[in-house]
Amino acid sequence: MKLYYTGHKNIEINAGKITVLGTNNVDVYKEFIDTFLNGYGNNIQLSDDKYNRKDISTSIDWDGDVMLTDRISKKYMNVLIKKIIEDITDDERQAILKSVNGLYDRIREVLYKIDIPLQVDYDNDLTRLFKYCQVHTEALLWKNAYDRISSDVKLHVELNRERIIGLTNVAHYLTKEEFQELVNLVKVTNASMFIIEFTEKNGQRFFENCDNYYIDEDYIDWY
Repeated sequence: MKLYYTGHKNIEINAGKITVLGTNNVDVYKEFIDTFLNGYGNNIQLSDDKYNRKDISTSIDWDGDVMLTDRISKKYMNVLIKKIIEDITDDERQAILKSVNGLYDRIREVLYKIDIPLQVDYDNDLTRLFKYCQVHTEALLWKNAYDRISSDVKLHVELNRERIIGLTNVAHYLTKEEFQELVNLVKVTNASMFIIEFTEKNGQRFFENCDNYYIDEDYIDWY
C-alpha cells in the first residue's frame, strides 16, 4: 500500500513489516488521526501497489491508542463470533444444541408449576446463544498493552481481515523488548501495521527494524 500526504514523500506500507510515521508537528499528527477516525481526508490518500485508489475507511482499521479504550474487543467480537460459528463442526453443533434443549426442558418443568400457560421457544440460533453467554476477552490479559496489540494482530489473522492496523502512542506503553516481539509477530503473520507517533526525531530510535518516516515541526521530511 502507498499512503500519500500532500507535499510529502509517499509512505510505503508493506505486509510483514511495521511502518512508523513520527512527527512533532501538532497539525500533522492531528490531520492523520482525524483522517483515520473519519475514514477520509483532503490531504491524505491511499492506494495499492498498482496505484489504484483505496478507500481509507475500508482499508485501515484505526484502533488508535489501545489503552484508552477496549474498542478492539468490542469492534471485532461480533465478527469473531460469526466466524467461530461458521467453523463449528456438525458434531459440535449437535452437542451444543442437545445441551441447550436439555436446559430448555428443565425451564419448561419449572414453568409447569405455575397455573398459567407459559412456554419457551428456541430457534437454534447459535449467534444469539453466544451473545447470551457473553463471550469476551480475558480481563487480566486486556490490562497489558502488548497483549492488547498482539491480540489485535491475531484477530486480523484469525478473521482473514487484510486491512492495515492503525495505532498510536505505542512507545508510551511498550518496552523495547516488547516492541521487537511485536515486530516479529507482524513479520511471521504477514500483517500490515501503521503507527503514527508524536515524538521528537530521536524518538524514532525506539522503532528499530521498521520502515521509518518523520515529519518535523517545519513540515520537513526525514527518512
